Amino acid sequence: MANAHKKKKKTQMSTITMVTVLVVFIGLGVFAIINSFAGKNDSGEETARVLPVEYDGQPAIGNDNAPVKLMEFGDYKCPVCKVFHDTVYPKLKKEYIDTGKVQMYFTNYQFIGEDSITAGMAGEAVYQQDPAAYWKFYDAIYTHQKDESVKWATPDFLEQLIAQNIPGVDAKKVREDLDHKTYLNEVTADNNRAKKLNIDSVPAIFINGKKVENALDYEALKKMIDSELANKEK
Repeated sequence: MANAHKKKKKTQMSTITMVTVLVVFIGLGVFAIINSFAGKNDSGEETARVLPVEYDGQPAIGNDNAPVKLMEFGDYKCPVCKVFHDTVYPKLKKEYIDTGKVQMYFTNYQFIGEDSITAGMAGEAVYQQDPAAYWKFYDAIYTHQKDESVKWATPDFLEQLIAQNIPGVDAKKVREDLDHKTYLNEVTADNNRAKKLNIDSVPAIFINGKKVENALDYEALKKMIDSELANKEK
């Protein structure tokens, strides 16, 4: 009888152990299912995390009330930023900015060379004189961009660039601002904004705070914008 009692006790312990293991496996399974759906929308597509992108005080083009805000972090000496400007930006402007659906912003993130900072200060100087004229500077500097290994964004070059391409902006005043580093703090603040977002390459594009994985893939960019527009209509 004593042996029978011990056997019964072992059977009870085995049952408890099996139930415990089963509960653990069920719990892990539920966690895996929940985790697989995290970061996905109702259609099962991956959704990007919304990051605290700052827009105040940055150059902007497009409808102030546009449902989608697009932020570009860039370096005027960056050759890939030029590719974005030359190939993606024109389509983006025609299809979304000019139609009032997207407002685009620009934030400096200079790290290629010392003259990247100089170019950034020139952009700030133009923006302070005439916010709308900034986008003429944006076009002009990428159109006339030289090799990134060459120190070409000098005060002389930038003064001449502005004088020849941006009527209405005082190029000599911009030159004075460059000589006195008038807007160095603004450029530094922009760079700090980029660092807070852990940006490690440019161009870095954000759509309503969500980072675009490949800034040069216009179809992916378009899909993301259309998704944001559809969400705003719900």
